[in-house]
Amino acid sequence: MPKQSRNEEEVNEVRDNILSRALQIITDEGYSGLTMRKLGASLGCAAKTIYNYYGSKDEIYLRIRMDGFEKLNNMAHDALAGESDPLARLRILGNTYVHFGLAYSHYYNIMFSWDVPKYTSYVGTSFEQLASREREIALHYTVLAEMEITDILTQNGVCSRDEMTFHVARMWSVLHGYISLHHSMSFREYSVDTLAFQERIIDEMLAVFTK
Repeated sequence: MPKQSRNEEEVNEVRDNILSRALQIITDEGYSGLTMRKLGASLGCAAKTIYNYYGSKDEIYLRIRMDGFEKLNNMAHDALAGESDPLARLRILGNTYVHFGLAYSHYYNIMFSWDVPKYTSYVGTSFEQLASREREIALHYTVLAEMEITDILTQNGVCSRDEMTFHVARMWSVLHGYISLHHSMSFREYSVDTLAFQERIIDEMLAVFTK
């Protein structure tokens, strides 16, 4: 009797499971540790079976990054709902970024910390279009921050593209440093309660806009 085809819901469940297992392998062994053979063994199937759902390791990797950035972006939009004040919205973006980074380190590392392929790695390849879409999703959070910072700087009468870009980079550097030191356990060596300092770090980071 021929095997019954999976319905759309079942196919999506299998695809999600493949991404989940692939993410775990990358978390444990790094990007270079992910192979289709190893992924198949983790899933209990032949590597060729995975090709029924994804065309290559590169597609799987890009889809994982897209999932991570979509999760972060959705968290931001949910948290921002109902708030109209630019400074308050920027604070929300800061807190949401930190919350995501601390709660989803397996995503955060391949999104922001590790030296892994980015869009430019795929220019001129068959994955350029998918990588371009991934890059668009990846930059959405910075676009949100740019909008709020532009509004704040405009209100303060000092708005320029260079000034806005500087503040995005400054905030990103501070928050990424905080998250990275937390993940590396460096704060623990320094006997610092990272969570107790989170609000103050964000407060002082935003204080420049109210002086």
